[in-house]
Amino acid sequence: MRTHYAGGFGSRRGGLMVATLVSIFLAGSLPAQVNTVTLDSPSDLILVRVMVLAGSAQDPAGLEGLAAMTAQLLLEGSFGDAANPVTKEMVADITRPWGGGATPRVLVEKETSTFKFTVPRDVFDTYLNKVLTPLFNLPLFSQKELDRLRQERQLYIESSLRLESTEQLGLWATDLAIHAGTPYGHIPTGTIDGLGKITRKDVQRFYKSYYHRKNFSLALSTSEKDLVKSVKAGLKRMGKKVKAKKFKRPPFEAARTLRGRDLLIISQPTTIATGIHAGFPIDVDRNHPDYWPLYVANISLGTHRDGFGRLYYEIRQTRGYNYGNYSYMEWFYNRPFNLFPPTNTPRKQHYFNLWIRPVGHEYVHHLTKAMTWELNRFIQEGLTEEEVSAAKNKARILYLSLAETAGRLLDYKLDDAFYGMQDGYLDQYLKAVEAVTTEQVNAAITRHLQVENMRYVIVTSEEWADRLAADIISGENATGKSMAAYNFEALESDGGVQYVVPDGKQPMLDKDALWEAYPLNLSADRVRVIKSTALFQSVQ
Repeated sequence: MRTHYAGGFGSRRGGLMVATLVSIFLAGSLPAQVNTVTLDSPSDLILVRVMVLAGSAQDPAGLEGLAAMTAQLLLEGSFGDAANPVTKEMVADITRPWGGGATPRVLVEKETSTFKFTVPRDVFDTYLNKVLTPLFNLPLFSQKELDRLRQERQLYIESSLRLESTEQLGLWATDLAIHAGTPYGHIPTGTIDGLGKITRKDVQRFYKSYYHRKNFSLALSTSEKDLVKSVKAGLKRMGKKVKAKKFKRPPFEAARTLRGRDLLIISQPTTIATGIHAGFPIDVDRNHPDYWPLYVANISLGTHRDGFGRLYYEIRQTRGYNYGNYSYMEWFYNRPFNLFPPTNTPRKQHYFNLWIRPVGHEYVHHLTKAMTWELNRFIQEGLTEEEVSAAKNKARILYLSLAETAGRLLDYKLDDAFYGMQDGYLDQYLKAVEAVTTEQVNAAITRHLQVENMRYVIVTSEEWADRLAADIISGENATGKSMAAYNFEALESDGGVQYVVPDGKQPMLDKDALWEAYPLNLSADRVRVIKSTALFQSVQ
């Protein structure tokens, strides 16, 4: 396959010029004012992506959820002639013969809204004329569909997110805690209050403000000039049909620098296990010279959904506390379900994040200390040559999944445009990883990772929340598993029960004691307990 690139969203340029699976070059025949990425794929299915530079960070204050509502209404709010509209049901009927991928989809994140279409080559002109072009250019934003989507999204927040999903709740709450007071400070779905205030006129204004050709990037899995030209011609009128005063783009605000440690404990009524999270902002993105050294370091610490990382080994594999334990240097959307980093969720601001998947309530204090102790040891000791070599080899294996499909290749090119990477993330990946040295890894760890300024988020049951807060403040009840819980052999004698420590297990017990003794230093004024039902009502 071969990719072509024209234009870009970002102003920065950096990285290594490396050719791997695909190559990039400037497509001078394409109009410079439209950002375009193409990928030469032999498939008879043509992939189309439209990334709009508008996400929840552009939601006006008090109208949280407007970006996501606008994007979804483009797909479901009907289009065409108001007297004879094409409804979402009609779109389903039109596209059904062409497969599930032909049904339009959209992913709205903090900075972008990315629309995705998969169309058989032999019906592409029909699809373009009947669906894609009128969908973007002649939206009707049906009031009925707006009301339905509002109700669905409020119900999702009130029921599913607040009360049923311990993991998603903790991940989003951590994201918002890190970005409190910034445009990133609410979930893309919105808030209960914000969703309740959104009107059809607000949707029209948002569309007019952000859905125009200078604010989007087009990606196709073909570089056929006539086809690319026809798609661009169909989209270039975006934003011209609605007469409304525009919203002003809010200024970007980076997350505030944290001072010390603080803890937010969120209580759910019936959760059966407790999730643990911690994080702090970092200034490393894909253009930063420390990106690849820190990437290799993070693989060693906590590879997502994989048994390779140190956190996984210590907490799950050695001690059997939970399902998994991971670390992240970039936002990882929909974490419980995605095995590999999702595409088209780029951000200007990133943070380092530790995630301990749900554990027994009685072990939370111990493992919060363990997580912090392990990160501190990681920083203090760094990695050996052997550990760096192993992490680099794991990175090469992960690459095979990152570059597995034409869709991922195309999506990464859109993300490259956002970050201003003409070199291309996947194009430089293998050689960039190969070039990383142990000295660079340890220097990056020292420069960007720390444990002194941390924001912790714990999602637990209402029964345990106050007790856990008191224990963490006092430093009490921080023990981990007992020898009985480790299933060590028990010998009864007149003096009571004595446990036999199996060969090789004493170092584990010694580390347990170090974890237990580690001070979190969280005073009462830095610990807050709230009910899950208080979240996502409005901007905190």
